Amino acid sequence: ERTGREWYVALNKRGKAKRGCSPRVKPQHVSTHFLPRFKQSEQPELSFTVTVPEKKKPPNPIKPKVPLSAPRRSPNTVK
Repeated sequence: ERTGREWYVALNKRGKAKRGCSPRVKPQHVSTHFLPRFKQSEQPELSFTVTVPEKKKPPNPIKPKVPLSAPRRSPNTVK
């Protein structure tokens, strides 16, 4: 707001951001959303918090697999 005009942020129908004080950004223009820009006397604190996701519980102990017995073959018969 260097000129003292109201300053807006808007999204057009394609979702592209428009900002400034032009007629295409003002609330009267057909746009999906618009937000007025408020004067900020102080700069906002630019910080973020890092959170550590909770650890998942360890899976239940894996039961030992029973080895499959080899298929039984019938003894060769001599004819």
